Amino acid sequence: MKKTLTILSVALVAFMLSSCVEKSKKYQQLLSEKEAVVLENKNIEKEYNAALGIISDVENNLSAIRDAEGLMLIKNESNTRRDQINSELIQIKESMAINRAKLDSLSTVLENSNKDRTYLRNTIKKLQAQLAEKEAMIAQMQEQLAQKDQEIEGLNTKVNNLNEDLNVANAKNDEQGRLIANQILEMNKVYYIGSSKKDLKEKGILTSKFILRKEVPAEAFTQADKREVKEIAFEGKKVKVLSAHPLESYTIVNKDNQVVIEISNPELFWSVTKYLVAITK
Repeated sequence: MKKTLTILSVALVAFMLSSCVEKSKKYQQLLSEKEAVVLENKNIEKEYNAALGIISDVENNLSAIRDAEGLMLIKNESNTRRDQINSELIQIKESMAINRAKLDSLSTVLENSNKDRTYLRNTIKKLQAQLAEKEAMIAQMQEQLAQKDQEIEGLNTKVNNLNEDLNVANAKNDEQGRLIANQILEMNKVYYIGSSKKDLKEKGILTSKFILRKEVPAEAFTQADKREVKEIAFEGKKVKVLSAHPLESYTIVNKDNQVVIEISNPELFWSVTKYLVAITK
């Protein structure tokens, strides 16, 4: 019983001492310092995580810029692809501006902090320097894109001008071709007629004395191409050639109740005159 009372007395004294300690100023001060340390550790962890997030965003942007740089090295990009690259560069530039502002804000916080943040400060300064370098590179890449667009526009203008010149030249060639074809056709036109003296006189081909006129009406003749006509047939049994044609260039034969002038040498036959006038009987 005595032992039990002793134990109870000790416990009561310990409880009273504990209560006094908890109420003492020193205890309260230690407790406040502990809470401050815990809060500071949470803030440090929050700042550190925020810094890591910003650093990760910046590094991702730098990686995107490197990809865009690789695309810029490809020659002969299409207009659509160049527009896409330019749009991506603008988006990256805007994102980098946001991240730069975050880095600057974080850097200010770290500079004002009395804690050792040497690693984070150095990392931020390094990223800020890389951002500045990449911003200058983006501006250069955008300038290159603009220069390429100007070069392509100039080339397109040259191509259009060349196409116009070519169309004009083709039109001239076509016109010259038509003129030459017409000239060749005109050069090879020949005319022939075979009829009685009376008929030839009535048509104005023979004079009143049945002499071949120097100028005859072409509409009274049959037109032909000397390159194609090899023989000329007239109704009748006999034919007399009044116009001037070398004798060695043709022969006269009878075929099926017709008299036929067979032309053996067309160039020679038509060399003196293009008009064949024959009297048929």
